[in-house]
Amino acid sequence: MELKIRNGRMEDLEECFILEGKTFPESEAASKENIRIRLSEFPEGFIVGEVDGKIVAHINSGATDKDDITDEEFKSLIGHDSNGRNIVIFSVAVDPEYQRQGIASKMMREFIEVSKKLKKKNILLLCKENLIGVYEGMGYEKRGISASTHGGAVWYEMAYSL
Repeated sequence: MELKIRNGRMEDLEECFILEGKTFPESEAASKENIRIRLSEFPEGFIVGEVDGKIVAHINSGATDKDDITDEEFKSLIGHDSNGRNIVIFSVAVDPEYQRQGIASKMMREFIEVSKKLKKKNILLLCKENLIGVYEGMGYEKRGISASTHGGAVWYEMAYSL
């Protein structure tokens, strides 16, 4: 299985929206409109992974100079600044049929390289407790419990210094 990683494009909207719904509970999944906004306003921070021409993974993000990433409006890129020092991951999605095959790790390594090319200082993200160890294994540092209540879940702030 060969994973091809590239930047997202507007024509990926439907596939990425379906993938988001397969990966996250409805209360946490990005809306189609938010995915559209991310693809159109910050495509350089949106990567997809394809296997045999099918999108099986994506990572999307926004950028900011803020360190507080709990603002729900930011997920719609309200307050997004392409030149911001921090890149904030909104979604790491891997189709359940392709999970546990190293795809998320490959995507995250590529996202680090993308972030370096964009001259970012930090990659920030929120994750649930069960994923803390996964992200720590990739070099992220746990900053503590987030003030975010997105989807009614408890979230942890993670940071990767570039």
